[in-house]
Amino acid sequence: MVGDPKIRLHEIGIPMDLADLFVPEHVSIYNFKSINLKCNLHLLAKELLIARRNGKLIYVRKENQLEIGDIVYRPLQDGDLILVNRPPSVHQHSLIALSAKLLPVQSVVAINPLNCAPLSGDFDGDCLHGYVPQSIGSRVELGELVSLSHQLLNMQDGRSLVSLTHDSLAAAHLLTSSGVLLNKTEFQQLQMLCVSLSPTPVPSVIKSINPQGPLWTGKQLFGMLLPSGMNFSPDPKLHIKDSEVLACSGGSFWLQNNTSGLFSVLFKQYGGEALEFLSSAQDMLCEFLTMRGLSVSLSDIYLFSDHYSRRKFAEEVNLALDEAEEAFRVTQILLSPNFIPHLKCYDDCDDLSDSYEQSDFVQSNLPIIKSSIMAFKSVFSDLLKMVQQHTPKDNSMMAMINAGSKGSMLKFVQQAACVGLQLPAGKFPFRIPSELTCASWNRHKSLDCDISEGARKRLGGQNSHAVIRNSFIEGLNPLECLLHSISGRANFFSENADVPGTLTKNLMYHLRDIYVAYDGTVRSSYGQQIVQFTYDTAEDIYTDCGQEGEFGAPVGSWAACSISEAAYGALDHPVNVIEDSPLMNLQEVLKCQKGTNSLDHFGLLFLSKNLKKYRYGFEYASLYVQNYLEPMDFSELVNTVMIQYDGGGVQKTKGSPWITHFHISKEMMKRKRLGLRLLVEDLTEHYNAKRDQLNNVIPKVYISKCKCSDDDDCINNQTCCITVVAQDESNSTSTSQLDDLKKRAIPVLLATPVKGFLEFKDVEIQCQRDNELVVKVNMSKHCKSGIFWTTLKKACIGIMGLIDWERSRPGSVYDIFCPCGIDSAWKYFVESLRSKTDDIGRNIHREHLLVVADTLSVSGQFHGLSSQGLKQQRTQLSTSSPFSEACFSRPADTFIKAAKQCSVDNLCGNIDALAWGKEPPAGTSGPFKIMYAGKPHEPVQNENIYGFLHNPEVWGPEKNHMETDSTRTKNASERWSSGNATFNGGTISVEQNYLGAKVGVWDSIIDMRTCLQNMLREYQLDEYVVELDKSRVIEALRFHPRGREKIGVGIRDIKIGQHPSHPGTRCFILVRNDDTTEDVSYKKCVQGAADSISPQLGSHMEKILQTRSFCRDSWR
Repeated sequence: MVGDPKIRLHEIGIPMDLADLFVPEHVSIYNFKSINLKCNLHLLAKELLIARRNGKLIYVRKENQLEIGDIVYRPLQDGDLILVNRPPSVHQHSLIALSAKLLPVQSVVAINPLNCAPLSGDFDGDCLHGYVPQSIGSRVELGELVSLSHQLLNMQDGRSLVSLTHDSLAAAHLLTSSGVLLNKTEFQQLQMLCVSLSPTPVPSVIKSINPQGPLWTGKQLFGMLLPSGMNFSPDPKLHIKDSEVLACSGGSFWLQNNTSGLFSVLFKQYGGEALEFLSSAQDMLCEFLTMRGLSVSLSDIYLFSDHYSRRKFAEEVNLALDEAEEAFRVTQILLSPNFIPHLKCYDDCDDLSDSYEQSDFVQSNLPIIKSSIMAFKSVFSDLLKMVQQHTPKDNSMMAMINAGSKGSMLKFVQQAACVGLQLPAGKFPFRIPSELTCASWNRHKSLDCDISEGARKRLGGQNSHAVIRNSFIEGLNPLECLLHSISGRANFFSENADVPGTLTKNLMYHLRDIYVAYDGTVRSSYGQQIVQFTYDTAEDIYTDCGQEGEFGAPVGSWAACSISEAAYGALDHPVNVIEDSPLMNLQEVLKCQKGTNSLDHFGLLFLSKNLKKYRYGFEYASLYVQNYLEPMDFSELVNTVMIQYDGGGVQKTKGSPWITHFHISKEMMKRKRLGLRLLVEDLTEHYNAKRDQLNNVIPKVYISKCKCSDDDDCINNQTCCITVVAQDESNSTSTSQLDDLKKRAIPVLLATPVKGFLEFKDVEIQCQRDNELVVKVNMSKHCKSGIFWTTLKKACIGIMGLIDWERSRPGSVYDIFCPCGIDSAWKYFVESLRSKTDDIGRNIHREHLLVVADTLSVSGQFHGLSSQGLKQQRTQLSTSSPFSEACFSRPADTFIKAAKQCSVDNLCGNIDALAWGKEPPAGTSGPFKIMYAGKPHEPVQNENIYGFLHNPEVWGPEKNHMETDSTRTKNASERWSSGNATFNGGTISVEQNYLGAKVGVWDSIIDMRTCLQNMLREYQLDEYVVELDKSRVIEALRFHPRGREKIGVGIRDIKIGQHPSHPGTRCFILVRNDDTTEDVSYKKCVQGAADSISPQLGSHMEKILQTRSFCRDSWR
């Protein structure tokens, strides 16, 4: 696939060697001459032509042998529709019908570069699949469903499907910028390419010192590309009135492809006509770019030409990097619990960084590293702004970046200023020195060979990230080049490449049978369960083929395509251990089921906004909440445990001669804010409770704080002592007492919780994308998943003022559903899905998100996006679908299990219908036939076209059927023409205007009654009525008092049967879409129609129907 801007948007260039593809075409009187001429030309070159006559293949070898009625398999020609697809088809717009245009090229197909977006093409060896339709029906479907003019807007987010891009977008940005002036020759040269026929505007500059004469601005020329009378003002700084650009901001957001962009609005207002404006805009803008010129050179990367300016710029870059690294270190210091004493001693960031050395705890603590990386990026963004300010206005690379056509500010900074932060997928395989030079690296490698602890401390460094200060224009040393290569290659998607395909399969499995039903509700074809009472459409989702929420619309498939396309787009995001993968975050949201692991349940505690008024308020508060909630055992405080024998103390204390000493770290006690006296009380209380629980299996002990016998050792090691003495038992020996202490008492004491809550585990401090600190609390095995959030809120009563409870929430749908119900869980799921898709860079329409949320929660609780989840959901809804389950996974096991359970499958789904030759309930479905009458229509000479359209001539069986109906009702109408009717010898007078009132498709009420009666008489029992009579019965149902109830889920067929309550009496039998039947009495339809005209006519019709029914019963 190659690009060719000279090809129209709706065309595809086909090489001549592919023109031998055959297209069947019916020969008629209208196209006989043209087809005969083309076939004769083909015979001159190929000497053979294939045709079909009377159902048999024939070979045409001579000229002028075609006959009317033949089907000719002619070669491909200009204008033939071709279905184009570039696999994988991750969204509905990857299928586009384009018109063929034969080109004198070989081996490649050509498309307009503006069509790259829906096909995800970038001309790097892309392969297209093309399909030539072989029937009239398929051509009609391609033209009406997937042609470019019928899918102008992206159904995922409402953006225009095609828009300015690459060169044309850069040219539009340059043309509409201030200071662009065109002389008369240049303006007229470009004006020739505008599709608008508006006159040449008055020049902006009439006279000047420039000898070129009057001048026009680029904005005036761009206004000539727009349709006449167009108004557009998405921003206060941008105003387009009557197709004239009055004011234009410096940015080009309005030219780019977004929901509020110029061409998105253009397609919404003008539909398919906007393609012509876009095509002419591309031609003119490319011509302008050719005239102006745009080239990139090294001068665009060297921002300054003199040495002094470049040196000053390099100093500013280094200072900015120093600030970013300082923010990185300060964040690590503030979030490290080991550094709390330093926080209280130092209040200046410089002192903090000077006295801080990165510890192994910080390097192994992933949340702290993540928060520090976010702090670095926040300061690094100021560097990007600084480089942008130093860039000249005539810089070609910056022009393309500002236009949005190519490149990014980060890549430009890497070229011109510094490469910046490098994050590997996991960790670097070696420790990185603080200075990225070969000499430092060699020194590190030599020290790394020595495994002593002292050498490790001298070695220093870390392996989680690297900051490269050099730029590409300056060059990288070997170490920097190695680090950049490791980071760049590690960011390719590898282990998660199969996730989008799995999500697409699961989404389609869940949502492909969701469609808009006849009554406007969104239903599942299985059991007709209502998913939504109405499809929530947005005002900007309209195409030429109608409203998105029209009957039969496959809204479930649309929603699945929108989410799956976002999943494939997430593969473009870099993957590393520091930053969360947006793809995996999206997968976690869609699981939305009860986790089997305790770590699947967690809560996020946002800190109160009132902490902003304190310096480091959020940091102190997050550490305090973490310290308050995180469980801590007594063993974490103890440095050493020592058992001493004290024979003399036995007589004094009447206890065991064995005394246990627990040496506790004073620094840890201070860090955790624990007192020795309270610690002894907690140990005593917990031990006694445990002893009662175990029926006194463990010995009774006395716990106290006292001066240790080895007091000098405690002072040197900064520890305090707690002693434990077991009660002396007369029947136990000294050895057994020692065993009880070692095997029973001491383990129970060490496992005693002294702080926090056992229901929680791994309380972490995380940093959000906006640099906000959040405390993440994971559930432990000691807590039940259904009450986790309630337990967490009760545990936080003591720190209630530090937490913002309006934003704090559980981390899973299940944990919200249990305490708060399905409504809260539904809102959380929708917002989470919105957030994760926004992180990927996809602004998906809300109605797609609602369809996904309502489908997964239709049973009253959320079920995960998996085969097991759908199976559980359909089990709760009492829906049996073994065939659909077998098509998803394990067909043999599914069918065997269904056979054992005697399951029944009504084959209601789309894939079921396609597999078994039925009509799918979603989409266009309904079949149609094109019949050839044998002779062309010959209109009456000098016939008025308006009269013909008002009362067209009807041929064939429909004409005979209508004439028969007219004959049937003629006598009855004549009897009523006088305004009197005779029944059983009496005369009833009815006003003539009531009798002549039109009823639906009938001329009068008597015409309606006679027509329905004749149907019941002429058809055989259990015979289905023809399509024309079917439409009349459906029209009569509008007047039935229970018409909607009779229709139910929709009418598939209508036949003649016997009334179940009145044997021997015929009635209409409705066969619904769900295979149920319903009887309909024509009398109630006629009575309802008469009542709708007037009460007088209704009472008379009731007497008529009752009299005829009485006469028929008497005759029987």
